[in-house]
Amino acid sequence: MTELNAISSMENAELAEFVAGISQHIGMPVRLTRCSTSELIERLHNGSAGAWDLLLGTAATALLDPSLAWQLMPLTDVEFTGLPDAAVATDRRWFAASGFVPAFCYDPKVLAREGLVAPHSWQDLTNPEWAGRIALPDPGRSGAGYLHLSALLEHYGESAWALLARVAAHGPAISGSSTAPIEAVVQGRAWLGVTVSTAATRAAEQHAQLRWCVPEDARCYEDEVFACRAGSPNAAYAQQALQWMLTPAAAQISQRYGKVVPGQAHPVGALQPLAALQASRDKAARCRHWQALFGGGSTHG
Repeated sequence: MTELNAISSMENAELAEFVAGISQHIGMPVRLTRCSTSELIERLHNGSAGAWDLLLGTAATALLDPSLAWQLMPLTDVEFTGLPDAAVATDRRWFAASGFVPAFCYDPKVLAREGLVAPHSWQDLTNPEWAGRIALPDPGRSGAGYLHLSALLEHYGESAWALLARVAAHGPAISGSSTAPIEAVVQGRAWLGVTVSTAATRAAEQHAQLRWCVPEDARCYEDEVFACRAGSPNAAYAQQALQWMLTPAAAQISQRYGKVVPGQAHPVGALQPLAALQASRDKAARCRHWQALFGGGSTHG
C-alpha cells in the first residue's frame, strides 16, 4: 500500500495523535520523520529531507524563508473557511492551524523547599537566586528557544539584550530542544525549564508535580505552519491530510497540548501573534547576538 511521507518538528506525543487521525481519515498509513526545527529546515535547504509529501507542522519563522517557497505547492484543494486571512499564505503554499506558546516549567514543591516562588517573567530570572538553576534551549537549534527570544524582543525592544545578558551571567544549562530543559527540572539539575506549552503539558501529564506558566513578558504565540511538497505524487492525499488538520478533532488535540487555535479562547488568556515575518528575516542576526551572550553556558543535548 502507498504511504504518505510526513516531516515535522512538533512534539512526538501530539504527532502520534495527529498521525493516527490523518491515517484513519485518508485510509493510508503515514510514515513520519520528526526532527528539530533547525534540522528540518537544514534538510529542506540541502535536499536531505527526501521525497516527503506532507509538512506536518513547523515554526513559521523557519518556513517563511523565501528560498524555500519553490518546494511548496499551492494548496488548491484545501478549504480554509474559518481561518483568518493572516493564517493562510497569499499564494496558498502554507497555512497555520495552530500556534505554540512560550512556557516556564517548574516543580512548585522544589521551589518552596528552596524558599522561592515561581517566576512569572524573564525579568524574575535575572535575580541572583536563579544562578546555575535555569535550563533553556538554544534559539539557533530550537524553535522554542527562538520563540522566547523573539517574544522578548517584541516586548522590550533592544533592551531585551541587557536582560538576557543578566540571565546569561547565571550560567544556564543550554540544550537544543524544548524537552531537555524539562528533563533537567525532573532530574533535579535545574529549578526552571524554558520550553513551550506543548512539551510542558505533556510533561505535566507524566509528572504530576510539574506546573507551567506563560511568562508575562513573553505573552505571544508563533504560528505553526503546514504545507505539501511541490511535485509530490501523493499531493491529493497530502491535501486531504491537511484538510483534516482543520477539523474540530484536530483542534481539540492542539488545545489539549496548550496550543493556540484560531477562533478559540486560550486558557491563559489573550496572547498576541508573533511578528513571524520580521522574526524570520532577523533570525540569523538575533541568534548570533544570543550566542555571543550565552556561548559560555553549560551545554547539554
